[in-house]
Amino acid sequence: MIERLATGSALLGAALARIQDGTMRYTYKGVPTYKNPFDLALYQMLLWQQKPRTLIEIGSKWGGSALWFADMMCSFGVDCVIHSIDITPPSISVPGVTFHRGDGRDLAATLPADLMESLPRPIFVIEDADHHCETTLAVLRFFDRWLVAGEYIAVEDGIVDDLYGPEFVARLMGGPRRAVELFLRDRGQNYEIDTGLCDHFGTNVTWNVNGYLRRVR
Repeated sequence: MIERLATGSALLGAALARIQDGTMRYTYKGVPTYKNPFDLALYQMLLWQQKPRTLIEIGSKWGGSALWFADMMCSFGVDCVIHSIDITPPSISVPGVTFHRGDGRDLAATLPADLMESLPRPIFVIEDADHHCETTLAVLRFFDRWLVAGEYIAVEDGIVDDLYGPEFVARLMGGPRRAVELFLRDRGQNYEIDTGLCDHFGTNVTWNVNGYLRRVR
């Protein structure tokens, strides 16, 4: 797994920059969503496979991705509870989605034990907060207590290493990719990188570089 963590995205240079430009202008039902075409496709396949009854999103931004996830689950006929957390929750109202004010570095304040224990399974978690290594690591460690074998946590935007270079990533203390590496060094016996998803379109042709993590025990 250590060798795998050294693997970046095969998608580089001008093509990557152009897709990122489109990603940052992408909307769903008129709401800014900031999702690239690769991960929209990968999420759809994973959601159909897993059919989660609870989806937890860390980082709501404008609410577009929560809206998209809610519509996907509805179209699949899955009764899914969605909790989306942000320091500044969006003003959008989405049926089936509860937006919370909260901090990825202090999730216990927003997702207390009694709430977590009551959530229907399976649970699917998306970590898409501020991309700082410490935040991502805090999110991973929080959900490590709650996830069970077969459930997923997706760590978004490890692609920042390839998009913006070392100086930008240094300001994030290594960013999401470094957080995944540190987490798996400690807890890797309980998780695996789903390379079938990460490499579906080519080696790590996803913004979630080495970021589709499946709990295995």
